[in-house]
Amino acid sequence: MRKNSGFTVFELAVSMAIMAVIAATVLPPYLKWLRGHRLRGAVTNMMADLEMAKIRAIRENSMVAVQFCQDRYTVFHENGDTNYSCVATGRDVFRDRKLPAGVHIDLAHLTFADNRMLFNGRGLPDRMTAEKTIPITNQTYGQTITVNRLGYMKLQ
Repeated sequence: MRKNSGFTVFELAVSMAIMAVIAATVLPPYLKWLRGHRLRGAVTNMMADLEMAKIRAIRENSMVAVQFCQDRYTVFHENGDTNYSCVATGRDVFRDRKLPAGVHIDLAHLTFADNRMLFNGRGLPDRMTAEKTIPITNQTYGQTITVNRLGYMKLQ
């Protein structure tokens, strides 16, 4: 008589239980790492885009604005428009970046008037007399980009 080959229901249940235990121990640290990775990536992108805005203002010798919203920011050519929305219509937009899921700009602690940062044609933040901060947070972590009146940016 031939021996039956294959898995029994009991062997399959034991294998699935072992996989469930492994997933339960590995998944929480992975999710914590993923949240931190998304925040670090968003901060790195924002610092690069702020530098790009500064360089663009110098290159074009004009005002370049960065409009901050809770889940995105837009870099555009400032034309004196008083529309402070994040909708990028009717503007010469250089960058419109949506932040990753779970990451947002803390507008309550943002220290820019009208949630807008301006760079003049010399690459200096316009109408800025003191250090300003851009807080970026997720559910568990937070980082802050600090911009001084000379346009120097650092991460805290």
